[in-house]
Amino acid sequence: MRPARAIDTPGLETRPCILCGAVQSSHALTLGRHDYVRCRGCGLLSVRPFPDIRDLLSFYDDRGGRHVDPSVDPSGEAKVHRVRFSEELDRIEQDCRRGRVLDIGCAWGFFLAQCKERGWDTKGVDLSHVQTDYAKRRFGLDVFTGSLHDARFPAGHFDVVTMWHVFEHFHDPLGTLREVRRVLKDDGTVVVAVPTPISAPDYVFQSMPLHLYYYDEDTLGRALRLAGFRVAKVFRGGGTGAAALMEKVGIRNSRRLIGNHLTLLWKAKRVLQRARCLASIHKEITIYAVAEEP
Repeated sequence: MRPARAIDTPGLETRPCILCGAVQSSHALTLGRHDYVRCRGCGLLSVRPFPDIRDLLSFYDDRGGRHVDPSVDPSGEAKVHRVRFSEELDRIEQDCRRGRVLDIGCAWGFFLAQCKERGWDTKGVDLSHVQTDYAKRRFGLDVFTGSLHDARFPAGHFDVVTMWHVFEHFHDPLGTLREVRRVLKDDGTVVVAVPTPISAPDYVFQSMPLHLYYYDEDTLGRALRLAGFRVAKVFRGGGTGAAALMEKVGIRNSRRLIGNHLTLLWKAKRVLQRARCLASIHKEITIYAVAEEP
């Protein structure tokens, strides 16, 4: 990673900021083959050059992929997801009664499976044919393969909409949030978890830059307000996945090790997260926002 340059961005594509409209930016960092610039108006980080939506959709298209046996764990971290999403659902249920939940970017269906077990009426959307097929066959979930806009859910239909580390991938994030607002009930809740700019070096994409934006608490809150939401709660924490971290330091069979010692490792992760919070080093933020009446 090369250090930031406190200058304008000659030679890099100029695009108005999606949040504040400013056109001036400064180089923030380089990850692999891709540059990220910071908006001088609001601080939002965005990738340069910015990929064409058709190239992104082509990259995500896995219709020719092999279906995954529903009896196996395709992620290698199903136990970790179960613990993490159980905690996330506990937090949601502190403020929201069980009703209709939509998970955008539902992937293999681990979060929705937790919701279904607790009696929620679940729906999911994801671009991956392979992952949505697994979610249907493994958990019996009702998931749509495609984008949120393509799903054409009725207005005011959902009580809760969640996005777990997918919002940074969206080509048109404000358009997505406005569609979320349309399908949410008045006073419905959207939950958005994203990696922060501090975590950017953990994600180096060699071909297509899949993280198009990096948000902090201010810029994510601004995006939500522009789309008709009121920020209600902010949770700070997170970081590099345990398996990825172990692999970086040369530990083999990291996923099996996590599965065998999940309780101990999860407690250790919580201690590390508290230390990061005390030092104001947050690799992930989760914002709960409430849909305001038009």
